[in-house]
Amino acid sequence: MNRLRVLVVDDEPLARTGLAALVRKDPELECVGECGDGQAAIAAIEALAPDLVLLDVQMPEIDGFGVIRAVGAERMPAVIFVTAYAEFALDAFRVHALDYLVKPYTDDALAAALGRAKRGQLQRVLATVLPRQDYLTRITVRTAQRMQVVRVADIDWIEAADYCAKLHAGNAVHVVRVSLGALERLLDPATFVRVHRSAIINLDRLKEIVTDSSGDGIIALADGTKVRLARSRRTAVDRLLGKAF
Repeated sequence: MNRLRVLVVDDEPLARTGLAALVRKDPELECVGECGDGQAAIAAIEALAPDLVLLDVQMPEIDGFGVIRAVGAERMPAVIFVTAYAEFALDAFRVHALDYLVKPYTDDALAAALGRAKRGQLQRVLATVLPRQDYLTRITVRTAQRMQVVRVADIDWIEAADYCAKLHAGNAVHVVRVSLGALERLLDPATFVRVHRSAIINLDRLKEIVTDSSGDGIIALADGTKVRLARSRRTAVDRLLGKAF
């Protein structure tokens, strides 16, 4: 079986050496190089064509996102961000990062992230990237010392929670530190629609709409969840649903 070719990029020598050592311990992985700055990372990606890059965010001169821009999103290998800064998670999932680990992370957290790549999820994740659109296909959620990836297609509805948002996906609820308005701008408007100031629904989960005496409505989702539909949002929902017969 071909080993997954991994490039390690981190401006902290000890962190870089430690990451590379962990990669080399895994017989299914091959560490093809180590880089201490963004410029070296760009050159190494061009020369070595790795399958996966363990990429730091904050680096002198060219940061991790600058590396992706320089290489080009369509030519960039899969990325697992490894960083001390949790606040860049939103930017990370916008560039379709496979995972996002926050230092200090555990060896188990790194192994789990690498395991997703080794199990073939790498290819499936890359296949979800839409070359002509910038809508999210995955949202990365922080849980303990690692980031969990939630497929946008699995989300039933999204609820505002102060300056955060709650992603309802089946029986699971994930809290992300992103406002509902920011998420609305990142989601495909043909599938996700704002039905109230505090709620966005996945139209594929909509079962029925019942209008009350006030002119507002109640949306019933496929799992039985009920979400309020503001009268001001009704026209937009009807337009997306199409003509009723």
